[in-house]
Amino acid sequence: MRETVRRTLGGIGRTLIATGILILAFVVYELWGTGWFTAREQAHLKAQFRQEILARLHTPTTTARSTTTAPASASTTPPTTAAAQPVDSRQIAALLSHVKEGDPIGIIHMPWSDYAVVEGTSRDDLKKGPGHYMDTPYPGQFGNAAIAGHRTTFLHPFYDLDSLKVGDTFTIDMLWGKYTYRVATAPTPVRPTDAYVARTGAPTQTDPNRPDTRPSTQPWLTLTTCNPRFSAAQRLIVQAQLVIAKSPPPVRYAPPTTPSTVPGTKAGSGNLAAESGLGLQGDANSKGPAVLWGIFVAMIGALWWWVYRHWRHPAMWAAGLVAFLPVLIGFYVYLERVLPAGY
Repeated sequence: MRETVRRTLGGIGRTLIATGILILAFVVYELWGTGWFTAREQAHLKAQFRQEILARLHTPTTTARSTTTAPASASTTPPTTAAAQPVDSRQIAALLSHVKEGDPIGIIHMPWSDYAVVEGTSRDDLKKGPGHYMDTPYPGQFGNAAIAGHRTTFLHPFYDLDSLKVGDTFTIDMLWGKYTYRVATAPTPVRPTDAYVARTGAPTQTDPNRPDTRPSTQPWLTLTTCNPRFSAAQRLIVQAQLVIAKSPPPVRYAPPTTPSTVPGTKAGSGNLAAESGLGLQGDANSKGPAVLWGIFVAMIGALWWWVYRHWRHPAMWAAGLVAFLPVLIGFYVYLERVLPAGY
């Protein structure tokens, strides 16, 4: 009886230790492993965006319309944005006509780093980097452009968003110009349902519970992320106003009615509250694959344990680890998709 109890307690203890290790490994995957995927995507997106810039700079139409004065001394640094020149909604529509959801539309230069911004805010879009809310203006247009980004996972582009202060500046390279924004409101926590912060219209602090539907005559930009860190209980927003300097002048924007009626815009879900939640909800379709991968993890782990118990050799342990890790990572990938992704 004592031997049975000892074996049972020992088995329970080892199971709990293994479970704890797997949970800690999943935390490591969430905080750092997902960043590897995003870093790879960012490198590809930045290269793709620079190719678009170079293609535009070398088109005959662009060269003819350019009004930028050549610098006093030659530079060997490749251009990072289009030359400052007047643009309109039709030109923006032409530049973005081939852009699909998940494609790069610009590069945002924050005080701590720079990131390629993609079109869309679905969970797959935000895995690549900060995403542009599809029913808002683009940076450089009149109205309230909005960009969302993760705070603690997938390279955490907006991890330090709370460090921005009123008066701080950051820039965004777009295909049609480089725009500088100055922070106008201190980082402010809001409810996840407060989608009014991303609506077209100048920001207002008079009644945060009332959507601001006034047509905007000024170019604004709202950055959103989750708050506090490691939680999706709130959203943290920072709102900034365009600084008119050497950038092209802002372009007119009107909210889309259908996907093809407004030049220079793309229609998303039509509901900013719903669209803002797309990147935060768990993917129900991933539950089945997550369960299957979990079963594979249990089977490979049990086989690994059984083989090592009978042939206690470092080579057996290493071979089991090589077979176990890919299955474990596959399980983590689907488990991450099932869980809320608002961190």
